[in-house]
Amino acid sequence: MDNPSTNNPMGSLKAYFKSYKDIIVFHDYQPLLLFWNISDIANNRVLWGSFWEYKEQGMEGAYIQYAVYFCVSLGMLFSLPNLRSCSRFVAAYLLLYIFSTTKFVHTVLTDEEFASNPDIGRSLVVTGVYFTLWCWIYIKMRVEIAHRNTNGR
Repeated sequence: MDNPSTNNPMGSLKAYFKSYKDIIVFHDYQPLLLFWNISDIANNRVLWGSFWEYKEQGMEGAYIQYAVYFCVSLGMLFSLPNLRSCSRFVAAYLLLYIFSTTKFVHTVLTDEEFASNPDIGRSLVVTGVYFTLWCWIYIKMRVEIAHRNTNGR
């Protein structure tokens, strides 16, 4: 007998999207965090510029923000095997992300020249995707911690 989903295009489309839902719900986040952290650390501006370069441009705050991201990313990387510790670093990263996003949105709303940049819309969409990513990872970690506590592990 034929599989009904192969005869019905909507059925195969539903199955396709269900497979993505299953990935989100059932698959682990650790490999994502591992590669994200390695990439984040390697791309961090702290490694590629000095505080004095940023100070000359009047951007000391940005450098400090990058340094905090760098430290939190290192913390996540080294605490990845310990769920509870790592979840604290993920929470810190999420809070930093909320702070930097709020600062970005404030600048968009208050600086007309900055807001006129044609890439602002794309940047806001990417920011929303990253925010969703970090919320998802944090929630997955908290659910796993609750599951372990329930099962006595």
